[in-house]
Amino acid sequence: MEQPGRRALDRAEQNVEAIAALFPSVVTEQLDDAGIPRRAIDVDLLRQQLSPRAVDGPTERYRLDWPGKRAAAASANVPSEKRLAFVAESSVHPDSTANTLIVGDNLDAVKLLRESHAGAVTLIYIDPPYNTRNDFVYNDDFAETTRDFLARQNDAPHPGGRQLDGEHVDDSPDGRFHSAWLSMMYPRLLLARDLLAENGVGFVSIDGNEVAQLKLLLAEVFGADNVVATIVWVSNLKGRQLGAGGPAGTHEYILCFARNADRLAPFRGSASEFHALMPAVYRRPGYVVKQDARGEYVTKNELYNTNSRFNEVTAPTMVFRIHFHPGTGEVRVSDVDDETEFPGFVTAMPHPNHRSGLTWHAWRWSRAKVLADHDELEFDVSGATLRIRTKVRDVDGMTMKDVVMGPSTMSGQADLDALGMHHLFDSPKPVDLLRTLVAVTTSDDDLVLDFFAGSGTTAEAVMRQNAADGGRRRFVLVQLDEHPPARSDAAKAGFESIADVTIERMRRAGTRVLQDSGDDMDDLDVGFRVLRLEEA
Repeated sequence: MEQPGRRALDRAEQNVEAIAALFPSVVTEQLDDAGIPRRAIDVDLLRQQLSPRAVDGPTERYRLDWPGKRAAAASANVPSEKRLAFVAESSVHPDSTANTLIVGDNLDAVKLLRESHAGAVTLIYIDPPYNTRNDFVYNDDFAETTRDFLARQNDAPHPGGRQLDGEHVDDSPDGRFHSAWLSMMYPRLLLARDLLAENGVGFVSIDGNEVAQLKLLLAEVFGADNVVATIVWVSNLKGRQLGAGGPAGTHEYILCFARNADRLAPFRGSASEFHALMPAVYRRPGYVVKQDARGEYVTKNELYNTNSRFNEVTAPTMVFRIHFHPGTGEVRVSDVDDETEFPGFVTAMPHPNHRSGLTWHAWRWSRAKVLADHDELEFDVSGATLRIRTKVRDVDGMTMKDVVMGPSTMSGQADLDALGMHHLFDSPKPVDLLRTLVAVTTSDDDLVLDFFAGSGTTAEAVMRQNAADGGRRRFVLVQLDEHPPARSDAAKAGFESIADVTIERMRRAGTRVLQDSGDDMDDLDVGFRVLRLEEA
């Protein structure tokens, strides 16, 4: 972003380099269209390296296919022919801000971002167009028109269905709608994966029309193990009473994915804030706050492992006696069958295991940890009975649940109303919804990316969370420079493009956040640079 004129590198070349690092013997050379020799991959040799695990041709395998998939994937590897131009008159505090809004097609924008921000994004949130079964064909070069799709289906008969580009497809019109939507999403998600940090996480808002296809698509791009959650957002508790047959819809989905689930931290937030925002989902914290030499703590769980599968057979080193001296605070351990008594000490045996053939539950801590970190244990002595609990220093901490009920489509509209932008966007996402996601997944100066910016809710959410906890998070938003519908409130208000409405919302939100924060937040970054995609 420091050099707006730079163009994206060829993603395919970088994939070749990655394969070459694993299998040097499969590297060869090939002349490109200009007659220049380039490194390439000999697929036959690569197949030999992977044999017998390679699958190709007509062999059945588990996968998600649709017409246009190959072209969509290939489009992610084609370098962008666009450049980024600075738009000074639309920017706010451009000399000091670390935030950016890119105006233009997000496929080109993400390709350019990949060169400068690969592996640097901590959180991606996107709210793509929902496939509401209208005639949805996204304006990508590889996306096909309705007429082209139907013509190719009719020209390729296949028993039990129709054949298209060697792939079996559904005969129904819905197949076309799914295919166009998936072809739009696929290359953008492929590029988004390259932008995520190893500990990065992403969220995609979606409704029921494409949630099944989206989950399969995310599994293909990020790996099934890295599709970590399906969050249910109760967006309209009264239900959509004027809908089609069946129940009144009350919720949407937020699919959560990770670059590497093994590096993903728990989504920890404030229990009191969760309760204030979503009292129906989170009870008021009822733990007694205690104090020791290290500060405040609460106790929630005893030290033994409640899962009976961890026992003296499966985890023998974790089954032992713990001895505590109430007068001196000294802690000792001994074998579970060692009946040695220590004067002045009270002994805790492992918790009894009631499964057949077993005697004890294992402890959650090893012997060495009990001895080294016993200050982080609370020893409750009652006569000859000793109960041991672990101390929790994160007094107000709680892990976010996979249901959100509180922030709604109505509160999203109220957020815009508070900025004097009534009905300039349809169904904007509520700030509190996105701020919650930002709060539980980012900190410090983490980078947040939203390449379907829409109303700009993500920008306001980042600003407000920074104001709340003193963070220095940065955001990059991308919004297509499309005209608002002719009869829309945005058009009537004189806005020439959706991006102009986004910019105005971000500007007003920054001013409001500063007003709400008071005089102590003069260094809060509520500015942004506007960059526009143009022909290189």
